[in-house]
Amino acid sequence: MPGPRLNWWESILFLVFLLVAGFILVNSPLFEINNITVTGNCLLTDEEIRAASGLVPGSNIFRVRLGEAREQLEALPLVRQAELERRLPATVSIVIEERVPVALLNIGGNLWEVDVEAVPVRKKGTGWDGLPVITGVGVGDPNLTRVLETIVSLPDQVVQDLSEVFVGPDLRYTLYTFEGIEVRLGMAERLDQKGEMLLEILSLVRQGGRKVEYIDLSEPEKAVVKYAGGGDDGEV
Repeated sequence: MPGPRLNWWESILFLVFLLVAGFILVNSPLFEINNITVTGNCLLTDEEIRAASGLVPGSNIFRVRLGEAREQLEALPLVRQAELERRLPATVSIVIEERVPVALLNIGGNLWEVDVEAVPVRKKGTGWDGLPVITGVGVGDPNLTRVLETIVSLPDQVVQDLSEVFVGPDLRYTLYTFEGIEVRLGMAERLDQKGEMLLEILSLVRQGGRKVEYIDLSEPEKAVVKYAGGGDDGEV
């Protein structure tokens, strides 16, 4: 048997109830935003993110357009992704995933920090930022992303020691430390092994105090250290 049906006046009463409830929700001080939380950010401040979102304390939490706020945040070069959520009665949560700079790249005559996807995130400042400069490949090169992924695959301590990463046309890598040591890394393979070995060799040559011309890790099982002026060169 069919269920009971609402009379026309019951339908009108229900509609009025919905309208009144909606009016209360969009006008009650209880639902005015008084807290905008920000998490996941390191490079941008909470204040910068709140300002870019366009969200204003005191706005009704149901009236703000979170999709529009998300688009404004993701338009920031340093923001890869943003997620926003209403938390009743009066809080909006913003979760940020930032683009992390991994290297410096010459773009239009200026050095820019780029992330692993080759997205420029900000122009390099005047001070040292601990990122190597990429040479041999540039913007638009199909191998650029691959090069950036290679840099990320090296141990952090190795990357922090580097001033430059040169990539030859045969995709062989040559690294240069801040103290001027040339490291012939070879192809981008066995990077964990090569990275750990490079850390050990650098530690040994620094303790020895002798000037090193180059370190060849093209074949890590036959690593070679070439000292300036000749002498006791050979496999490590």
